[in-house]
Amino acid sequence: MFLAFISIGSNINSSENIGKAKILLDLAFDDCIYSSIYQSKAIGFKGPLFKNLVASFKTSLEPGALNVSLKIMEKNIGRDESQKNYSSRVIDLDLIIYEDLIMSKNGIEIPSPDIEKYIFILEPLVEISGGLRHPKTKKLYKDLLDEMKLSLEYFS
Repeated sequence: MFLAFISIGSNINSSENIGKAKILLDLAFDDCIYSSIYQSKAIGFKGPLFKNLVASFKTSLEPGALNVSLKIMEKNIGRDESQKNYSSRVIDLDLIIYEDLIMSKNGIEIPSPDIEKYIFILEPLVEISGGLRHPKTKKLYKDLLDEMKLSLEYFS
């Protein structure tokens, strides 16, 4: 079994759709752990606030198969092709970490570069795994979050 982390986001009927995602994840994977829910503004477009969280679980699926499984779950919850980047969406389930794997293949990049870009991913990740290290930088996730917060304070 492999430890995987995913980011979960929604800004259309967020509470309901995140609840549906949790049910599907709990049915599909072992030992699901969820962070608290964090709110963030839409980035790159105007839209309702997003609700975001991070989940971890154990899986026997390889990253490609896991990603396919997550995309099937998104469709089952109601996401369609019109809900691409920089638009409102029913649900977004993205693989962000898979053990200590570093890979970029078939449109999957692990660890996700979004971890170091967006506080709405890094903050909930730290809540459930702050003591783990980023596979590329070898920094603790909680230290990356401290650095991001300092940077955000500096530029605000």
